Amino acid sequence: MSLKLPLSSGAWNPCTYARPFVDAAGVVAGTVSVDEFLATVTEHCADVAPTTVEAYVVGARHRFVPVAGGARHGLDDIEQHLVKRVFFLGVDDDTALLGIQVHAGDTEGYADLRRWTADLNPTDMQLIATCAGLGSWHDNAEFCARCGGRARFDAGGWQRECERCGRIEYPRTDPSIIVAIVDDEDRLLVAHNTMWRPGYASLVAGFMEMGESPEQTVQRETLEEVGLHVNRIEYVDSQAWPFPRSLMLGFRARVKEGTPAIPVPDGQEIEWARFYSREDYGKALERGEVEGPGPISIARAMITNWYGQPLPQRR
Repeated sequence: MSLKLPLSSGAWNPCTYARPFVDAAGVVAGTVSVDEFLATVTEHCADVAPTTVEAYVVGARHRFVPVAGGARHGLDDIEQHLVKRVFFLGVDDDTALLGIQVHAGDTEGYADLRRWTADLNPTDMQLIATCAGLGSWHDNAEFCARCGGRARFDAGGWQRECERCGRIEYPRTDPSIIVAIVDDEDRLLVAHNTMWRPGYASLVAGFMEMGESPEQTVQRETLEEVGLHVNRIEYVDSQAWPFPRSLMLGFRARVKEGTPAIPVPDGQEIEWARFYSREDYGKALERGEVEGPGPISIARAMITNWYGQPLPQRR
């Protein structure tokens, strides 16, 4: 099975080998000319010849600044005093793409990517998410994990190098599982986390622990969070979720035959969990009793796949 996942559907050339040589911050600041920057990209990235530079602008809490028709800003639009970091993202057609992380401050005009889909193609969605994840990582990686020395920004934002011991650190991705659990009546389990706003409910999910396989994580998280034993575990699809740095591995599973199909929330992470038939789930969404996951999430894609059609809106 393959799902329609916006954050896994982009298409661009990341130009990995150009990263150590480009000065993305310089071209934004104006200390490096656009022509010089583009020539450097072309020199170190085969089969591309960009003619222009555009940038995404991201702030705190995974928010970005949209523009008419999308999310790509010209360099002339950038307010220099707001720039915190600049990332080199690669090339899309004839455009070299940068990500600009701005300092925290006034967020008027910003949008939350997790709830915004208007005028954004999958490449824009994926690269905005990438910028948000890189920014979050840099905010928490300014010092070396080995010796405590200061780690400097390097390789277009794709690594940090310790100024004391030379250790290189790369952005980390944490694998996690998310699972669509059904019972023998093909009813779907949705659960409400204690930290979520009232009514918001999604699928059981959790991070993999050292030494676990994804399937073992599905079994452990399901038992820990909602007290259910599951089997018939099948991989569905995956999606990067850099909020701040997850890789979501999607599975489906069924309550194990001969075991209770009554969810028992742990009371710490999960406040309530319920099985819904398709009819009951649709009505709960329409009445506003339950709020489904955001439009770009793998959780929503998996629930929609089970439901068989677009999810109803609240009336």
